[in-house]
Amino acid sequence: MKIITNAKSLISLFKDYRTMTCEDLEDFYQSKCDYYQDYVGISLIAGALVSVMYIFSDRFLNGSFFPTLIPRFSILAVLLLFLIITNFFKSRGITVFIDYVLGHGMVLATIWSIYHLDIKVHASEGFIIMNLIFITLGFVSRPREIALSSLVFILEILISNLFNHYENLEIIIALQIPCAIAVFCSHCLLTLVYLDHYRVQQKLELAMVTDPLTQVYNRHLLEKIVTKNALIDAKEPVTIAMLDIDFFKQVNDEHGHYTGDLTLLYMGQMLSKQTHDNDYVIRFGGEEFIIILKECDVNNACARMEQFRRDIEASKDTPVPFTISVGISKYTGDFAKTIQNVDHALYKAKNSGRNCVVVV
Repeated sequence: MKIITNAKSLISLFKDYRTMTCEDLEDFYQSKCDYYQDYVGISLIAGALVSVMYIFSDRFLNGSFFPTLIPRFSILAVLLLFLIITNFFKSRGITVFIDYVLGHGMVLATIWSIYHLDIKVHASEGFIIMNLIFITLGFVSRPREIALSSLVFILEILISNLFNHYENLEIIIALQIPCAIAVFCSHCLLTLVYLDHYRVQQKLELAMVTDPLTQVYNRHLLEKIVTKNALIDAKEPVTIAMLDIDFFKQVNDEHGHYTGDLTLLYMGQMLSKQTHDNDYVIRFGGEEFIIILKECDVNNACARMEQFRRDIEASKDTPVPFTISVGISKYTGDFAKTIQNVDHALYKAKNSGRNCVVVV
């Protein structure tokens, strides 16, 4: 049955969610916020503008616009603050906070308006409608933020009862509690559904920066590193190495391109095994690889690359016997300049008889 299949999928996603680290969760919820914020932002703006129009229903209850004129239009000041902050700040924490400020601003404007109404019996309908705001806010929120917001909403109702004196407070609370539970549960399910989308997106992004033959990164990742200047803030030393398979054309000519591909695959696997988790192994083009060694000074990088060169030379399980040449340079803060330096070092290694490591 489809419902059983869906339940199994949700259970699997929940187990995946429970295994996520704090950093993974931060990235996940930032992605969720980025994905839904345009929808949430437009919905909140529309909701704030539409809430002003309730002044017409106030007129039917009061016989005049004026008593609730200021309370209804007060939401426009909060809306202006919302527009300013969302224009300048993009972090999830600030974005979600100002979303909830606008959402609860609509609640407080409504409570203020109810205070000036002669007939307050319809407050329960107004508060039920307010749950639409919290359904919308849930798209960018964590479950605990949704639960906290629902609790604050109930407290706002209870505190406002001290001066609004709702005729049907028990009914309002009795209706609000199941609504809050429903909003919370629906967004817990939405979080798991978005996790499925998030994992697919991760796989697609990884596929875009992964070389299909060697299974190491490709030049797309290198372009991202350069564009974002991702290494500029590194506190520990960073060293870059460029590695080239000696006489690779001869391998293709004598043994065929299939053996050449197996040789490149072998190189990718060996580099992945012998580098650290925070290092980058990138197929730069053809038989050339770039290795970005993070938290590694030049001396350490030279020792590691020399050991790797010896391992390749002495290996008995390579598709065909081959050697490598390596150029090394310290990361200077200018990525393009460092690549020039490391390329020059590799050129010197090739001109020095190959099968060696040269540092610039």
